[in-house]
Amino acid sequence: MNTVLRRLEHWNAQIDATGDPRAMSILRILLGPIVLLHLAATYGAAADGIVYSDRYYLPYFDWYPEAGPGVYQVMLWSAGVTAIAMSLGMLTKLTTAYTAFFVGYNLFLSKTHFAHNRAFLLILLITVAVIPVGRWCSFDGWFARRFRPDRPPPDAVPLWPVWLVRFEVVAVYCASATSKLIDPDWWGGLVLQRRAIDNRRIAIDGGAPAWLMDLLADEQFQSAVSKGAVLTEYVIGLGFLHRRTRLLAIWVAIPFHVAIEITARVQVFSWAALAALVIWVTPTAGRRNLTVPAGDRLAAAVRSLDWFGRFEIAQTDGNAVRVVEHDAGRSVVRHGADARWTAWSRLPATFWFAAPILAVARLRARRRR
Repeated sequence: MNTVLRRLEHWNAQIDATGDPRAMSILRILLGPIVLLHLAATYGAAADGIVYSDRYYLPYFDWYPEAGPGVYQVMLWSAGVTAIAMSLGMLTKLTTAYTAFFVGYNLFLSKTHFAHNRAFLLILLITVAVIPVGRWCSFDGWFARRFRPDRPPPDAVPLWPVWLVRFEVVAVYCASATSKLIDPDWWGGLVLQRRAIDNRRIAIDGGAPAWLMDLLADEQFQSAVSKGAVLTEYVIGLGFLHRRTRLLAIWVAIPFHVAIEITARVQVFSWAALAALVIWVTPTAGRRNLTVPAGDRLAAAVRSLDWFGRFEIAQTDGNAVRVVEHDAGRSVVRHGADARWTAWSRLPATFWFAAPILAVARLRARRRR
């Protein structure tokens, strides 16, 4: 009973928790191009004077306000401008809010507009709209530091929207995996097999080897692939829930979504899901202290690639590299090659390549001990 009460107290404290918004600022930057990609076909039609009301559409509600062709065109192109400004961090509160508003408004104009990937994008946009994400990597932040040094923006912001969007992301993976698990056609491989057969001729005409398409059309092969896909979604979704498995889940999610983007048409979901991985960055700056010898290039590399501000860097006259990681009230000190690979594995641009090397090295070190 006491354990349950402590857990409830911990969750209650998380509602009022604050943290560093830098990772969400990176999400803001990534979402701008994704919004433009999401609306690309709509822009193409609008350039020819075609809007939603010129085609078949089915409103959700009779009372839902429908913009006329002229007004819709203005709203649509304004969303493109605000999406770019959102990525640049210009008038961030206004541009994030309007971009999220228009994507949501357009989504609910017609039932034919709805898709799960678009709803997922909208959820991410709402998250960056309600969190102050304009301080880091933004024109607004530069302007404030340059012209308003006496009114610095807050270092910490409320994190409850981050907890909510984390729950949503986990729900997406687990719900997707469960729906495939209970569908005998999906679990048995029939869905993927039919997709491969239907696209076989198009793929071969496009340069794909015939033997590869024959393999993809094989029932046993697709049965194994389908089961692997379902289990992978569970590994990612459930892996996000615990700190010890979170890095593994992120590492698996990267090639998983790249493979989906190559082999299936999921519109912007793969890109949005890859961008959403930043929400799992621990929202505390300076949790790691990196000490490097003077002149070591590692310091410059970390400064350039530490987009989330997780390292505090110091230089020493010695010749050893050291990393001190602070987590859950304790500190772990790493030296030498272990420290170097730890640093590389904590940078977003090098994480996917460095993490396996670090894991293998630590496993070998444990076996030797």
